[in-house]
Amino acid sequence: MLMKGSRPLVTLCQLAMVAFTVTDMLLGQRWSAWATAAAAALFISAEFTRAPIGIRRTSVVLVAITLALLPLLDHPGAALERGIRIGGLISSLLLSIALLSRAALRVTRVREVVGALFRLPADRRFTALTVASQFFGGFLGLAGITMMMEMASQVSMDSQDEKLACYGAISRGYAAANLWSPMYSNVSILLAISPGLRWTTVFPSALLLACASLLLGLGLNGWTTRRATPAPAGGASLSTLARPSWPIIVCMMLFLSIAVGVSRSANVPVAASIIVFAPIAAWSLNVALAGLAHGGRQLLGDLGSFRSLVGEVMLFLVSGCAGTVIAGAMPTTWTSFITTGLASFPVLGCLFLTASVVLLSCTSVHPMLSGIVVATGFPASALGLTPTVHVLAVLTGLGLAVIMTPFSVISLMASRFSGVPLLTISVRANLGYVALCGVLSSLILGGMNGWFQHG
Repeated sequence: MLMKGSRPLVTLCQLAMVAFTVTDMLLGQRWSAWATAAAAALFISAEFTRAPIGIRRTSVVLVAITLALLPLLDHPGAALERGIRIGGLISSLLLSIALLSRAALRVTRVREVVGALFRLPADRRFTALTVASQFFGGFLGLAGITMMMEMASQVSMDSQDEKLACYGAISRGYAAANLWSPMYSNVSILLAISPGLRWTTVFPSALLLACASLLLGLGLNGWTTRRATPAPAGGASLSTLARPSWPIIVCMMLFLSIAVGVSRSANVPVAASIIVFAPIAAWSLNVALAGLAHGGRQLLGDLGSFRSLVGEVMLFLVSGCAGTVIAGAMPTTWTSFITTGLASFPVLGCLFLTASVVLLSCTSVHPMLSGIVVATGFPASALGLTPTVHVLAVLTGLGLAVIMTPFSVISLMASRFSGVPLLTISVRANLGYVALCGVLSSLILGGMNGWFQHG
């Protein structure tokens, strides 16, 4: 094992993992996948004891399951390579976006805008928080959601219902962003599982689903709070909030436009473009805030502080390998019985995919592992679905699982910051929304499937 505390070597391992991941996405060679695995293994070996004990135990169990099932596969090496590619992609995306998130959170205007959201009148706050969490969650990942929940914990709320509405808006916005944001690892995973499918192809349909989920959330919130006593009006309005917000939105959209533009012009996956450009954007922000001399040092300092992410990297790699192996080892008689019955009913097929991911996640299976198993074990062709519809059905399940299961980071954070019991703020607060959203999204996707097939 590497000596704990060798910070330069750990940072080098992180950089090597990211570099080999991008190389593998560009070249697709076997050596680049295994080089990614080697760099990740060195990083995990050096910082293994920093990982939470729960993640270590889960990883050991998943490794044991993977090793037990490998002999059942016709091509075990190919399954492992595919899992390594998925895990390496998620880990590299996590590290790159974390650099950008850390730099963005140092911008005073960002925190001021988030703080102003909670000074809006109560009847407008839910809508604003739901939309804002899609932006901050979609572009800054978990760091943006953490910031919003931290700000929410500093606001005085009169009742538990108001807390549930506030934190529910943030969580549901984060879940909706899971559908369209290429900054999310879930989108990148499923695009990697579906060769030839690009983010630009999925985005219009994903945005439609995100808007539908937003309207559903607004309708349910209006229904449950219409008889409640309105909270006192805040000191901010949507118009005053728009003025300081537009430069942030422009910068976010500019970054995404550059990443997508380079991806299309160079014919590379958008995830590879984001992994490369996120550190550059982070360095630019650091330079703008601290000057040229300190920008690079700040970036390396941030990367060195991400040693604590070893648990996530470990779980992502192990889950990626376990998911592909488990899906490959599933008896075809099990899957063919289900797919044969659902192939003629696209709405039911979409509902099956979404519900399977949610139900698996609620049994304490990590949502990412659930998504990989379901997407790989029940491919689009077997269910009679187009690749876009298939990906969006699984993505919907992943987003809903994150807010439904009490085991997710989002649910744990919401409970900690709000003081509301974990089961109340996850299962009880979102059960009806998850059920209705699953049905609504399946109806929309079923209609899309027919349009894509005949359009």
